[in-house]
Parts: sequence; C-alpha cells; structure tokens
Amino acid sequence: MSGSKTFIAALLSAALMVSACAAPRVSPVSGRRPPSLVKLSPSETPDIGDGYDPLTLAEAVKNSITYYSKVPPLKKFSFGTDTYTASEMLASLSGFYEFLRSGPSRKLVSRYIREHFDVYASTGLDGSGSVLFTGYYTPEVPAKGEPDEFYKYPVYALPKYAVTAELGLFKEKYRGERLIGMVKEGRFVPFFTREDIEQGALKGGGLEIAWCKDPVDIFFLQVQGSGVLIYPDGTRKNLDYSGTNGRPYRSIGKLLIERGKASVNDMSLKFLQDYLHAHPDEAGEIMGHDESYVFFRLSDAGPTGCLGGPVTPGRSIATDGLVFPAGAPAFIQTEIPVRGANGAINWERYDSLVMNQDTGGAIKGPGRVDIYFGGGEEAELRAGYMRRTGRLYFLAPVAIPAKAGLH
Repeated sequence: MSGSKTFIAALLSAALMVSACAAPRVSPVSGRRPPSLVKLSPSETPDIGDGYDPLTLAEAVKNSITYYSKVPPLKKFSFGTDTYTASEMLASLSGFYEFLRSGPSRKLVSRYIREHFDVYASTGLDGSGSVLFTGYYTPEVPAKGEPDEFYKYPVYALPKYAVTAELGLFKEKYRGERLIGMVKEGRFVPFFTREDIEQGALKGGGLEIAWCKDPVDIFFLQVQGSGVLIYPDGTRKNLDYSGTNGRPYRSIGKLLIERGKASVNDMSLKFLQDYLHAHPDEAGEIMGHDESYVFFRLSDAGPTGCLGGPVTPGRSIATDGLVFPAGAPAFIQTEIPVRGANGAINWERYDSLVMNQDTGGAIKGPGRVDIYFGGGEEAELRAGYMRRTGRLYFLAPVAIPAKAGLH
C-alpha cells in the first residue's frame, strides 16, 4: 500500500463488507472519535511471538528505522490516546533490530516483546476488536518494448500535464486536500477517465512504458500499484507507482454483486480475475466502471510502501494512515490461504510480527489490514483468496508516553 497502494484491495472495498472500511464512529457526546487502539494490561496481553524467519522481520524493522531516522525527532505517533516521538520509536526499533539479527527462537522473541514493548489492541470493526484481513502482491506480467498484433495494450507513464492542486495553499480549511487535473483552454479541469484513456486519449504522446497482451493484467497491475514486467528474452523490469488521474475509485466487485453476478461470499481478487477473463465481452465495460487510472514508472527497486522504502513479503502491512502509527511494529492473528496437496485451498493459522509500512485506498478505519505477500504464484494465490477476520495489536516502547492532545 506509498501512494502506490492507493488502490490496494480497493477492488474488494465494498464487496468485503462495507463496515470493514468504515471510519471510527464519532461519539455523539464528545464529538470525538473513540481511540482506535487501547492499551492492554499484562494480564490482557496475548502471547506475542513469531515462529518465522527473524531475519526477514529484521529486514522490515530496518526499513522502519530508516523512516524514523529521516523524520523530525519530536514528531509524534499516536497509539490510541498515547503518543510516542520519532526518537523514542527509533531507539526502540534499533534495539529490536540488533536482537533479531541474532536469530532468536520464538520463546526469546516473546520474552523480548514482554520486556521491551507495551501492547495496544485495535478496536476493530465497530469496537468489536475483530479486524478484516485482505492481501496484496506484486504481479508479474508478460510485456514487450514495442507493440505488435498481440502486445497492443500500453502501460502509461504519468503525463507531465497532470497537475496536482494543493487546496490548502488557497484556503486553510482545505489543508491536506488536493485535486488532480489538467489545464485546458486556461481552465483547471478533471483529468481523463479510465474510459477516455483506454479509448486513446493519451495515444501518440510518447508515454508508453511497455506493451502487454492482456488489458486485465494491466488493470490488476493498477489495483496492486506495482509489478514486474517480464520480456520475451527473460529480462525483468520493475514497475512502481507514479500517480493517478485523480478520478474517484468505484468498486467493480460491488458492481458485479449489484448485477447478481456474484455474492459477497464469492468475492475475492481471484474471483474477479477469473470473471473478467471468462467474460471478455463484458470486461472492458466492467473495468471502465472504475474511473480511476494508475500511472507507472520503471524502477531499479522493488515495490515500495508509503514510507518511501521497500515492503517485505509477509512482514509489511497496509493500514489506514489516519488511524494507526506509520512504521510501527504490530502483531497479527488470522488465517491465510495455502494450496493443499490436491489443489484445494486450505486455511492455516497465521500469527506474525509485522511492520506498518503501507496504506491503501480501501483500507479505512481500525478494522482493516492488507498483508503484503510478495511476488510469484504463491503470493498471487494468497492475495487472491485472502479474506479472513482476526486480531491486530500494535507495539510501543515501554515508557511513560505523553497523552495525545496535551501538547
């Protein structure tokens, strides 16, 4: 989920329960939102450990360390009603990183967490503590540098004439809000829609990065926000998010449900991919329902998160950036899909330490999390089927934090 994840799991937004994406409720008495995280006492805290490779966790922790080292030391990060400074987070994660490099056992990790972190639980969906988990991955798509009779669908770079207007520069009440459009005949107007672009609005502008043979592949590159292009000679080139057309996202999953083509229980990334491929006569119109369009750039690095650094498979999550602390360590309890010996999809318990390093357009409120699964067939399978509830906890340095709102 960088701006690269403005569309992470957005495809499933309305289909995967509207309540899952709802913002925290506002108290009618105080006019304030209830805290999204609640600090747990030692007796309330679950056994937080991790039986997976500690070095992959160390890699993710290091990326958060890089982030905290670049922000102002006194910048505050909220854990419910408590706040911690960037310098406190940096010191805590630096010690955790050195510990993880020793390759500790799950038992030692659990002990370290108990001694060095306070634990905060997400209030989840409607204050129930239940969290809906989905997944995202890095698609790998066949491509060519020039079009031919098969490779005729372009992947576009961001046009230079796509203009971002920061509304806060004009009126303080709009601070943090922005619009993306273009200047036409002296007027700032909305940018082209997905349908406009797919009908040739950008054709001939020299913006083509590569050419693919399947428009559905390009659509899902945009859903994921990044990907890998694989050329006929085996060359691999990374695609990273560059921007959008600023048009509103509209869920094609919700559209199919409304048309009676699917049920909420059917809905998954895999279902949508299969449906579009099985109904090519409908695919263009269905994808055009979503006016939003993502532009890319070629990158030497792999996929990046909202912190500007890499995301780590199985160790990075996307959450609502307005609700949870960026870069912070977390612990998730859910189930993930795995392929059984007979090809069937089974569900396996998944208790894992992760880092909050991304955001997503459909990942809203304290009850939503998107797990980054990486690239390849297994990652695609997991992201395609992932839709499970569970629990989410955040870890903060053992300290006496400042109370939010008192500074």
